[in-house]
Amino acid sequence: MPFFDSEDVVLPEKIELRTACKLCDRSTDVTDEVVCTLRRIAQRDQPVFTCAAFVSLYGILNDDIII
Repeated sequence: MPFFDSEDVVLPEKIELRTACKLCDRSTDVTDEVVCTLRRIAQRDQPVFTCAAFVSLYGILNDDIII
């Protein structure tokens, strides 16, 4: 499904999947698919990708247990 921005049509399949998205537990949740796609489209030209909804596949990493 194409999305539209102020410049042109944006095809989600042409937007690269960011590393954070690959490590996110929500990446397999179909209810979050549209929101995640819109975030990637909005930040497609940004060097750093940030997502407030990110949930690690590995759970919460505690600095005390990392050696």
